[in-house]
Amino acid sequence: MMNSKSLYKDSVIEVKLLANDIDPSLKNIALKYVKPGGYKDKEGNEIIETNVMGGETEWFILPHTFSAVIGKKLFEQYHAGLFGFDENEIKVLKDWLIDMDVIDNAMCY
Repeated sequence: MMNSKSLYKDSVIEVKLLANDIDPSLKNIALKYVKPGGYKDKEGNEIIETNVMGGETEWFILPHTFSAVIGKKLFEQYHAGLFGFDENEIKVLKDWLIDMDVIDNAMCY
């Protein structure tokens, strides 16, 4: 299930759009924090970073109703110019959001 392509990824989080096991017409968004990397400060000391989940990087799958709301926000951020999206996965997201009546089927998409 988690072998699908990433819809969005940056240095903090990764987001995937998954087919729902019960109803394939529904989608679920799965997200996880990316493993934090360390860095060296200006004195050369190793700085160990963590994330707000205490370093956890496991996938969390959202219910499709939450996924639709978050998917709409991701779709808006994509069109606002945020980098890190997979173009093919955006098309899948767009089609699903239109099918769920979350966004209108308009020519501007």
